[in-house]
Amino acid sequence: RSYTSYARVAVARSAGGWTVTSNSVSPAANISFPAATGGTNTITHFSVGVAVSGATKILYSGTVTPNISVSSGVTPQLTTSTAITET
Repeated sequence: RSYTSYARVAVARSAGGWTVTSNSVSPAANISFPAATGGTNTITHFSVGVAVSGATKILYSGTVTPNISVSSGVTPQLTTSTAITET
């Protein structure tokens, strides 16, 4: 969590949710997170877990390219051109 109002977003862990190429994935459709209401940060990493809230098992994690700059009023978004590479 790196900015106020952050919340997880549910995305199907299937071909309907992700386009997979080797160890890199891209969203099949844009994934929009809630708009920041405060704080600033740069989103550089991600994780895919099994639940939309609480402590949960993480299935995959890696870097987000390009990084996403977040500040108050910005709606962070992973687009279909965002590459997420598993580490």
